[in-house]
Amino acid sequence: MKACVIHGAERVLIEEAPRPAPARGQIRLRFAFGGICGSDIHYFQHGRVGDSILRGPMVLGHEFSAVVDLPGEGVEGFAPGDKVAVTPARPCLSCDQCRRGLTNLCTDMAFMGSAARFPHCDGGFASELVVEARQCIRLPQKADLRHVAMAEPYAVALHAAAMAGDLTGATVLVTGAGVIGQMCATAARAAGATRILMSDIAPAALARARELGVDEVFDAGDPAAMAALTDSPRCDAVFEASGAAPALGTAIAAAKPRGTVVQVGFLPPKAPVDLAKLLTREIRLVGTYRFIDEFAEAVRQIVEGEVDLRPMISADMPLDRPEEAFARALDKTAALKVMVHFP
Repeated sequence: MKACVIHGAERVLIEEAPRPAPARGQIRLRFAFGGICGSDIHYFQHGRVGDSILRGPMVLGHEFSAVVDLPGEGVEGFAPGDKVAVTPARPCLSCDQCRRGLTNLCTDMAFMGSAARFPHCDGGFASELVVEARQCIRLPQKADLRHVAMAEPYAVALHAAAMAGDLTGATVLVTGAGVIGQMCATAARAAGATRILMSDIAPAALARARELGVDEVFDAGDPAAMAALTDSPRCDAVFEASGAAPALGTAIAAAKPRGTVVQVGFLPPKAPVDLAKLLTREIRLVGTYRFIDEFAEAVRQIVEGEVDLRPMISADMPLDRPEEAFARALDKTAALKVMVHFP
């Protein structure tokens, strides 16, 4: 089998590996499609994502769909040839957070394609791979596996929307027009928001946001444009999806009194942010991390046609030349979500 393995910054290779055998309760899968995520790009550029530092080779990828090749002993409900969505999260199910139902905050999480623990937890960018049966959702045979590979980032957005509270009739601002920002806009709309605004520093990203259905866009590099957002705040909820400290400042300033700001993007350490309006407007600031049962809901909405995320896919590339795929994903002026597959 072949696997896309990161060895360090700008060192990603396609390597041959032995075909894995499923143990009891596991399933061997054939990879279908996968999306290159921002964390994959960070590993490629820097060899780390925040405090998750590469200390050895690791298979990349946590957004993917697959086909069942061989169910292991004791696995029921799956047969060879079944299409599946695969959650990359393997919570321990026994820590305090898991027992509270907060599996996304598991203190002993094994998350595919993450260097947070060592030995690292290999990701899904392999032509054949083994996962726990509990990670798989069986799909109807008509399911579009390329589309289903978008379920993981959409689950992140659905969880963020749930953390925002009731969005029925809301005016929502999303800061950051990347793929997670676009997913948050889609999730907010699905949750009942009636007007979606979006800000970004990149004109190409804002033009793309318009094409994807955002109602109003704002150039974050233009003080006059941003004043239109902050001088008379009109946003019931704001999703900060850029991970930039100035954007969080904008998010707080654009929120109505008693509005909600949901921090989705990772902020840099010691980010300077003016929190005065958090107090004087009684704004609720909430963090959001990964997802709980929203993954299954994301798959359902995609399969049943309630959302169409395919316009966010800007390229579909073979993984036999990983440098080219990552170079395309790094070009934010031209790419939103780059999908990969094995030839």
